Formats: sequence, structure tokens, C-alpha cells
Amino acid sequence: MVWTADSIAGLPCQVSLPADYDPGRRYPLVVSLHGSGERGTDNRAQLRNGLGDLAGFVRGPNVDAAIVVAPQIPTDQTFGGSWYGGESAAQRQVADLVRDLQGRHSIDESHVIGVGFSMGAIGLWDLLVRQPGLFARAILIAGDLDDATADALVDAPIWAIHGDRDIIVPPVNFRRFADKARASGGRARTTEVEGMGHDVWRYAFGHEPLWRWALDPVSSP
Repeated sequence: MVWTADSIAGLPCQVSLPADYDPGRRYPLVVSLHGSGERGTDNRAQLRNGLGDLAGFVRGPNVDAAIVVAPQIPTDQTFGGSWYGGESAAQRQVADLVRDLQGRHSIDESHVIGVGFSMGAIGLWDLLVRQPGLFARAILIAGDLDDATADALVDAPIWAIHGDRDIIVPPVNFRRFADKARASGGRARTTEVEGMGHDVWRYAFGHEPLWRWALDPVSSP
């Protein structure tokens, strides 16, 4: 997967284009929010923990290709959310980044996929509540959530994944949300992976049905 350094909405980013990129075509956009350990100023660390595995899906023959953007935030910032006092400056920058990219000719503005891992997923849960409709699909990996506000997401086009042995971000609130989503018959999908801890990203980024769902046309629920 070839990455190019860039800066969008004030955030340093790495950007990957499809191998057969056609500037006259519109592509789905994947925006990936990293965990706390990938913060920094090198504009490289955010590529750890799964983005390399994603290449096979966004470039493969069985799903539509996508443009992938991975911003990085400094060590003294967070993407916000239930662990970090709610909305944050970096979270607002992510929303600005999405809107900036939606205005670009090569982006399908109706098909933006948010992906978050750990701190990135904690922020993404919160961002989905604050900015409904910003993402057409969202994938939340090993992220905690505000059990009360997340009720609004039981019918949202999201797929949350958590390891049952995660001791860094325990799955207590994830399980409550999963129960509510099932009871309501909403669109939200949840997967608890047996035998995995916080490294459940290894499962998520290699789980082909997840990426088929994310990259399929947004008209399908």
C-alpha cells in the first residue's frame, strides 16, 4: 500500500490512493482514527495496527477501491469521547477534514467510512452522536462509549467489534449497547470476538465480511 504525506484541515495525514486511481472517477473514502499509542508528530505511527491489512480490501478485485486517509494527532491531544471529556479540538478537526474531502472531485461524498481503533474508536463513538450523517458507515474497534448517548446509534449503520478478553478497554458498555441493538432490531451490528484482547484489530482488519459491508454501495443497509 503506497502512502503519501499530506495535511488536511490542519491535521498531518497519510493518504493512499487506489492502485488504478482514475481522477475522473469518484471513490469511497475511508478515514482512519488511530489509538493513543500512535499519537505523535512523525506522520507515520498512525499506519500501525491494521492499515496494512486493509490494502487487500480497498485494492482487491472483489470490492470497490477506496481512498484511505489516516490523520495523526499530537501526544497531548485526543479524539474526544467518553474517556476524554466529550468533544475535543481534534475531533472537530476530523469533522472538518471529512467535509473538506467531501468537496473534492474524486470523493464520493455520500460514501465516507469512519474507522476507529481504541482511542480513535472512543472518539468516533462520540463523533457519530454529535455529527449524525457525517459518515455513511462506521467501524468501531475496541472503543468505549457513553452508554446513555450511544442509545441514539442502535439504528445507525455501524459495526462495532470488541475482544472478550480486552482488559485495556473492557467490553462492559459494548455489551450493553449490543444488547440494546439486538432488542431494538436496529441496523447497528456488533461482534464480540472470543479469546481476543485489545489486539482485536487483527481480527477486524482481516475480516472480509466487515469490509465488504463497509465498501458496498451505501444504499444497502
